[in-house]
Amino acid sequence: MEPGAPSPETLSLVTALLAQGPGFPAGDTAQGLDLHLALTPDGRLDPVLYQHDPRPWRARRFYPDRADWHGEVVHEDELWTLRGAPAADGPLWFLEASDLRPGAMFVLRRPDGETLLFRVVSIGPG
Repeated sequence: MEPGAPSPETLSLVTALLAQGPGFPAGDTAQGLDLHLALTPDGRLDPVLYQHDPRPWRARRFYPDRADWHGEVVHEDELWTLRGAPAADGPLWFLEASDLRPGAMFVLRRPDGETLLFRVVSIGPG
């Protein structure tokens, strides 16, 4: 592990469920996201730990009726995004989250501009 890299214990698993999206105005608790990442004490994504972590921060979008989508959390140019793994040049989904604590809401913006609203339901060891 690189000096200054977060240990596996530093990462959190943030689970969020779809609160609203195209075709789901009232959300869908069977659809969601699992994000493995480091958070600051106030619940924000930690760009310093991201910069020093040699491992990708994994992301998984799950659905009730189709295969899961796997990707990674990426921090570039002060923006947080999700990108499909291992496609380094794949489309980016913009992650607009100021706070990732249970009950908090955040937006995931698709490459076509459509938005999905998620609610954080749990945070545990990642």
